[in-house]
Amino acid sequence: MFEFDVVTLSRLQFALTAMYHFLFVPLTLGLALLLAIMESVYVMTGRKVWKEATQFWGTLFGINFAMGVATGVTMEFQFGTNWAYYSHYVGDIFGAPLAIEGLMAFFLEATFVGLFFFGWKRLSKVQHLVVTWLVALGANFSALWILVANAWMQNPVGAAFNPQTMRMELTSFTEVLFNPVAQSKFVHTVSAGYVTGAMFVMSIAAYYILNRRHLDIARRSLTVAASFGLASALSVVVLGDESGYTAGENQKMKIAAIEAMWETEPPPASFT
Repeated sequence: MFEFDVVTLSRLQFALTAMYHFLFVPLTLGLALLLAIMESVYVMTGRKVWKEATQFWGTLFGINFAMGVATGVTMEFQFGTNWAYYSHYVGDIFGAPLAIEGLMAFFLEATFVGLFFFGWKRLSKVQHLVVTWLVALGANFSALWILVANAWMQNPVGAAFNPQTMRMELTSFTEVLFNPVAQSKFVHTVSAGYVTGAMFVMSIAAYYILNRRHLDIARRSLTVAASFGLASALSVVVLGDESGYTAGENQKMKIAAIEAMWETEPPPASFT
């Protein structure tokens, strides 16, 4: 019978918070890069419609970014409340990528998001374009370090248990960073985020085209998003397949659980 003890309730709370947070993460990744592409076209061509398109989608990006930050901070608080002992036990390893994400990636992104919105009349075209690309870069760096921490939880490399302190300690940061699970998860996650951003732009642009509103912006946005989305969707197929192979090599029990294989059998394993 399902028991609502402290651990179960903590898991449910974290799961719900993580799911809610991840509604905004893929869109942040995809929209940030699309903004950079659209503004690059504006700088290269000088056509004002591309600037208007960048500003239009930038407003939606800002709303989504704010929601992502709020839900992400709420989720991280639970490491110190519901999972305080776990944080103490693996803090030497698990805390490092999270700290780097906050100090390097999130600060980079958050700082330049402000310049993106308030710098249109204060920065030159090229300067503002650099700001937009740094926002996109910061978003992807955030994903990298978060997924490095997440991958270590699934495939704990570069660490050893210290019986004197009764804690896990870092032995090789390089191994943690280049964890095969982290690398496969990163490229798969960001490419899926690009698809999400492209579909978001395409759907709204198509709505405006059908209603004969903002046609110049909508048509150009649809063209860019469709091309970007096609390339991203093709990459997701390849990278997702590679992610599955990586899990099969490093997380055999996870694959067995996914495939509901409760009994050990000789190779090759039969897949459902």
